[in-house]
Amino acid sequence: MAKEKKNAENTKNTAVSADETTEKAAKNKKAFNKRKFKYGSIATAITVVVIAVVVLVNVVVNMASDKVNMSIDLTTNGNFEISQQTIDYLNTVTEPVSIVCMSDELTFQTSNYIYYKQAYEVLKKYSIYNDNITLKFVDMVKDPTYADRYKDKYKGEISAYSIVVESDKRIKVLTIQDLYNTETQFDYSSFTSYDVPVSSKAEQEITSAIMYVTDPDPMEAVLFKSETSGTSYDNINSLLVANGYEVTEIDPLVDTIPEDADIVVIDAPLNDYDTNVIDMLYDFLDNGGNLGKNLIYLADYTQKSTANIDVFLAEWGIKVEDGVVGDQDTNNLQGQSYYVVRNYITDNDYSGNVAQTALPVIDYQSRPITLLFDSKDTRSTVALLQTKDTGFVMTEDMQADIQNGNTPNIVNGVQTTMALGRKYVFDSDNNMVFSNVLVIGSSETMDEAFTSTTYYNNGDYFVSILNTMAGKNSGISIVAKDLSAATFDIDKGTVSRYMVLFVFVIPLAVLKLRRKLPLEKRKERGLYYIRGGKGAMVFYAGCPMVIAVIALLINGTDYLAVGLLALLSGLVAYFICCQSNKCEFDEEDYLYNLPSMV
Repeated sequence: MAKEKKNAENTKNTAVSADETTEKAAKNKKAFNKRKFKYGSIATAITVVVIAVVVLVNVVVNMASDKVNMSIDLTTNGNFEISQQTIDYLNTVTEPVSIVCMSDELTFQTSNYIYYKQAYEVLKKYSIYNDNITLKFVDMVKDPTYADRYKDKYKGEISAYSIVVESDKRIKVLTIQDLYNTETQFDYSSFTSYDVPVSSKAEQEITSAIMYVTDPDPMEAVLFKSETSGTSYDNINSLLVANGYEVTEIDPLVDTIPEDADIVVIDAPLNDYDTNVIDMLYDFLDNGGNLGKNLIYLADYTQKSTANIDVFLAEWGIKVEDGVVGDQDTNNLQGQSYYVVRNYITDNDYSGNVAQTALPVIDYQSRPITLLFDSKDTRSTVALLQTKDTGFVMTEDMQADIQNGNTPNIVNGVQTTMALGRKYVFDSDNNMVFSNVLVIGSSETMDEAFTSTTYYNNGDYFVSILNTMAGKNSGISIVAKDLSAATFDIDKGTVSRYMVLFVFVIPLAVLKLRRKLPLEKRKERGLYYIRGGKGAMVFYAGCPMVIAVIALLINGTDYLAVGLLALLSGLVAYFICCQSNKCEFDEEDYLYNLPSMV
C-alpha cells in the first residue's frame, strides 16, 4: 500500500515537473518570439528608411546631373568631356545663351549610335559649366511650329536634329552632320557608298557658335578663292569660323574686298596676281590712311614665279625665298624627312594665348623667309618662328648636285619660317593703330594633320597670332575627337554582369567564408550576429541587394560610375542593420551570422 502511494506521488511529481517544463518552454518560446519580433521590427523599419533615403538621394542625383557633372568619362581620349580651353572660355560668358536641339532628348540619350551619345553628353556640359547657358530639347513631331520663332533672325531651314544656338544678338544653326568628320565607305555587297563618322568636332562647333552669337562685333574674314597650290584652305576656313569670325569667299580677279572686312587670307596662289589685285591689297591695308586691317599670306614650295606678290611683300619688309627649309639635327625633325621640322615658339607678343608653348610647331617643306629690315619709318618686322642653328635651305641647284653625284654646299644657320610685317599710325586719340601682314613659309603648316592634334602647336599658335593681330582677346583651337578610339562603353549585358558580381557573388561569397570561422572565434573578434536564423539572413542580406539594384536602375547606365557607387548603399544598409541588432552572444539566439563592417 505504502509502495503504491509512493509511486502515485512520484507520478504526480513527474506530471507536475513535465507541466512546469512545458510551461517554461512555452514562456521561453514566447519570449524568444517577442524578442525576435522586436528586433525584426526595428531592423525592418531601419531598412525601409534606408531604402527610402537611397531612392531619394539617387533621384536628387539624377536631377542635379543637369547642373553638376555627375558622370565620369572613361573613354581613352575624353570623348564625352569638353576641354579645359572651352571650360575657361565658358567662364567668360556672362550673357544668356540658349542651345535648343530640335529632337526629343530620349533619342540622343538612348541612341545606339555612339556619335549621338557623344553629342548628347557634350551638349549637356555647356549648361553644367555655365548657368547662363541653357539646354533644351524640342520634339518637332509633337511641336512642329516651334522653329517659327527663329524666322526673324534666321532665314534658312531648321529641320529635325538641328541645333540652334541663340543670344539676344544673333543666332547660329548647326546640323547634326556639322558635328562630325566623316569618311566614305563602300559596301561591296550592295555596291553602295555611305558616310561614316570618324571623329567628333561637336565641341569645336558648339563653342564657336557660342563665340559667334555672343561677340558684340564679330570680325569679318575674306578668303581669296583662286587657282592655288595650297592645301590648307578649308582648314583655315574652319579655324576662322571656330573662333567667331564671319567668313566670306571671293574671287580676287572679279570681286572686290568688302569694306567691312577685317582680315584677308591668301593661300599660296599658284600664279602671280596682276597689278589690279595688288592695288586692291594696298588699298585694303591702308584703309584710307586709318590702317587697322590684316592680311595672311601662305607660301608654298611648288609656287611659280610671283613677282608682283614679291614686290608687295617687300613693302612690308618680308621676302619669301626659294628652296625648302630643313634641319640636320634629327632631334629637330618629325619623322625621317629633313624637311619636316619641329620648331618651337619663343616668348613673344603673339604667343600669349597658347596653352602649352613647349609643344612644337611643325614646318612641312617650308620656304625660307628673309626680313628685309627690322624697322623702317612707320614699319617694323618680327620673326615669329625659326629653326635651330642647325637649320639649312635646300635649293633646286643643290638637289641637282645631289642627283649628279656631287656634294652640295650646305650652310647651317637659323632659318625663319613665319614672320610679321607691321605699319602703324596714330588715331585721333593718339593711340597706335596697326595694319599687319603675316607670312607663313608653307601652306601645309596649317594643314589639318598638324592643327587638329594635341601633339603640335600649329593650330593654337596660328589662332593666337590671328586674334592678337585682330585685337581679339581670346581664341581656342579644339582638336577633333577620334570616335574609333578604344572606349569603356557599357551595354546591358555588361551591366548585368556587374550587378551579379557586386550585388550577389561577392556578398554571398563573404557570407560563406565567414561561416567557416567558429562561433567562439567570431565572438572573440567582436563580430555581429543577427537574430532570426536563415530567414533573417535572407532578409537582411537581400534588402541591401535590392537597394543597390534600385539605385543602379535609377541612375541608369549612362552614369555607370554613380550607379556602381550606389551599390555601396547596400553595405551601408547592412552596417546599420548590424549596429541596430548588436547584443550579447547567446548560442540559442544566433543561428546564422553576417560579416561585420567594422
